[in-house]
Amino acid sequence: MLREAAILVLILAVPGCKQEGSSPSLAVASTGTADGAAAVVTAKNGKVQVLRAADGSVAEAKVGDRLSVRDALRTDIGEADVAVEGVRVRVHEGSRLELKQVGQKNLRARVRGSVESEVEQKGKLDVEIENSDALAHSEGGHFFVTADGRGVVAVASVTGTVNVSGGGKSIELAKGEVTRMTKRDPKPSVPVAALRRVLLNVQWPNQKETNKPTFPIAGRVEPGSRVFVQGEPVQVEEGGTFRTEVPLRQGKQKIAVVTVDALGRRKQVESVVLRDDSLPNIKVKKRLWQWRWRS
Repeated sequence: MLREAAILVLILAVPGCKQEGSSPSLAVASTGTADGAAAVVTAKNGKVQVLRAADGSVAEAKVGDRLSVRDALRTDIGEADVAVEGVRVRVHEGSRLELKQVGQKNLRARVRGSVESEVEQKGKLDVEIENSDALAHSEGGHFFVTADGRGVVAVASVTGTVNVSGGGKSIELAKGEVTRMTKRDPKPSVPVAALRRVLLNVQWPNQKETNKPTFPIAGRVEPGSRVFVQGEPVQVEEGGTFRTEVPLRQGKQKIAVVTVDALGRRKQVESVVLRDDSLPNIKVKKRLWQWRWRS
């Protein structure tokens, strides 16, 4: 199943996490009893930190690091894999994963941001959502969980099945299906097929030359997606809209907007803006729009 899942990941253009040095395989058996079991960092790329619960220390993560209950991984511009036998979780950029339970073939973790999981038939994984009672459970499958830390959650299944619960309701996700939850409606929505293409509409101001220190942009993505502008995360509303002010330096510069949807697929759009303080005061006109999300 892992081979099939890997092929699907390539099709979906999910970026891989490079391993450093002679690292363990993706599914690594922990040692010791259930009480003293540890998960292992099996791959790491970019800036990733380990937060140790025992002494409160923070250090750069390394392949081979062993993580115990209450330890956490925090990613910036980077990714990391953590695994026990039969379970592998990839922590994507701008995310945090805290271990709640660790066994030789089972894992329970609390998540903010985005994680991708592969669970073999002999493994078991429970993903709690920070600031939500939502829970994703699998005993065989490849799935994604995205959570913004404010109660907006999306769970998408690539292969196998995933049980998703929240707000007193439980559903089963089949291959290729997505469910969403919000703080206002914490029950998982009726599963629907994932969009065939990644949705990213960006509304740029008509005026691309300014003497202002910031530049306003807004847009729309599929609800439950994440948005990054110039590499920084931007808050996405429950309906999928977002807006932000982008700091500008002097001269021409490229502004990049990236979205990552519930299946980990990415899309990027760019525009060139000029900041010139010698320009006369020109008000940057923000286009007016009103989007309605149709499920």
